[in-house]
Amino acid sequence: MSEYTYEYTEQSVDVRRWIITSPEKLTEEQVNEIGMDWGSFTEGESSTVEHEDYPKCKVIFNGTEYGDDTQTEYGGDEVIEEDEDNEDDE
Repeated sequence: MSEYTYEYTEQSVDVRRWIITSPEKLTEEQVNEIGMDWGSFTEGESSTVEHEDYPKCKVIFNGTEYGDDTQTEYGGDEVIEEDEDNEDDE
């Protein structure tokens, strides 16, 4: 009996949003680091940044928009066409 191995990969783009309120102007790098390091993934949840490298900021997770443009890839052994599968049953 033969064995076949396949890999199925699915990917889409999800968009996550954080609202950061700061008493000072921030650099793009600071905004990125604050969102990634202090931001929650629970919608509506807030946290406060208290770190010597940043001003005291409030971070609120504003939610996730899930991608609807799924891309798929197949790898591994060759797949058979639908009608080829039926021929094996005869």
